[in-house]
Order: sequence, then structure tokens, then C-alpha cells
Amino acid sequence: MVFNDGDFVLINYTIKVKNGDTYLVQETTYEDVAKQSGIFDANKKYGPYLIVIGKSQLIEAVNETIKEMEIGEKKEIKAEPSKAYGERRDDLVLRIPVKQLKRYNIPLRIGQQVEIGGRVGVIERIAERFAYIDFNHPLAGRELLIDLEVVKKIDDFTDKVKYLVERWLGIPNNKVEISGDQNTININLPSETLAINDLESKMQLLTKDLYQYIKPKEVNLNIKVEFKEEKEEKKEEEVKEEAKTSTQ
Repeated sequence: MVFNDGDFVLINYTIKVKNGDTYLVQETTYEDVAKQSGIFDANKKYGPYLIVIGKSQLIEAVNETIKEMEIGEKKEIKAEPSKAYGERRDDLVLRIPVKQLKRYNIPLRIGQQVEIGGRVGVIERIAERFAYIDFNHPLAGRELLIDLEVVKKIDDFTDKVKYLVERWLGIPNNKVEISGDQNTININLPSETLAINDLESKMQLLTKDLYQYIKPKEVNLNIKVEFKEEKEEKKEEEVKEEAKTSTQ
């Protein structure tokens, strides 16, 4: 199968970074691999990752390979820096005044991740008046070994929307209701959506992806909140009281 630009595809991957004569696991979608490699994160959701062919930001080595793969196929790719995250550039290590970082309440710690002007970097060194921040990608200049698996192609319109919702809001597919068509998308979300941190920003990112990948004219996002009637609540209390009495 040859995938085309715009195709929705689920993949699994493991990225390993060359370290001397061996390769160390840096990132993976497999929970068991994460545990075996000592990088397991209990707050991370493991499982197939959604990409959109020709539109997702993939490194060149992966983008070239995946287009020619079959569903269910696995491949190991070796990627030199030129086809991964590029060579490390000294001009991307910038000198930022300490006063400026303090003004934005950024902790002055070596290794601290910071965001300045929409770019993410890491504090590499701190002098008396300046902090030196490295804006290179963490894997720049590194040779990678990538295990890649094509899991599934998504053709159904509602499934595409559900996977995009899951990507940004973390809500499982079975808790999201989709109606409408490609022009008008109606998305009904469960009440637990209200508990999501930074919900407004994530909603904006979701709608941005929906527009970029599906091109609707209108998106309606609804959060469904159900309230129990007072009578139903009283009934539940009565049942609990009867159960308590019967056990005494």
C-alpha cells in the first residue's frame, strides 16, 4: 500500500539514540518497552500515535519510509542527523539577560526548560548577567535508530474526529459523540472535559487541527453535563439507608 498525503494513520514507534557503541531508548509508544528501558511515565498514555501523512511534523527518514509501508508492517530505520533533527548549531545557543528571565519568573537552573518567543530551549549555562539557552532540538546532531510499525489507516470521518479529540483532550473514543458531516462537525464531550488542565488552549489546538486536516466550515463543541433530579437522589439515599438498616 502507498499512503497519500492527508491519510490518517496510526503508528507505533521506538526512538533510540546512539550512545557510543549502543543505542538507548529515548521515546516509545509501547508501554512494555518503556518499562523495560526504565523510561516509563505513569502520567503518559501509551499506544498507537496518530499522524497525518504529508502534514504531521515527521523527520525526513520516517516520512520517506512510512509512505511505502503496508498496514501491519514493521521496519527499523537508521537516521543520520541530516535526516533526523539536523546537526547541532552553535548559533541556536542564545545569550539572554538574567533580568529578563527573572521578570518572567523563570527558574534560573541549569537544565531548566524555558519558552521564549514561542521557541522552547534549555538553560545550558548561567553567568553573572546572562543565561545561555540552547534552542537546538534535544536530539540534534544525534544518530537515531527507529523501530516503526504501521498499525491502522483511518478512513471513517467520525473516527478521524475522535482520534483528534483524543490527541488533544485525552478523552477515549467511546466517550465522544460525533454528528454532522465534513462541512459542519458537531462534537459532544462528556462532563469530565471540564476537569482538563488548560482546557481553552487545548480546545484551540483541537480546532486548529480539525481545520487543517478536515477543512470544515463550522465546528460545534458541546460539553454534556447531566444533573440528577432531586427525587432520584432521595431514592438513592433511601436505598442506602434501607441497606444499612438490614445489616444491623
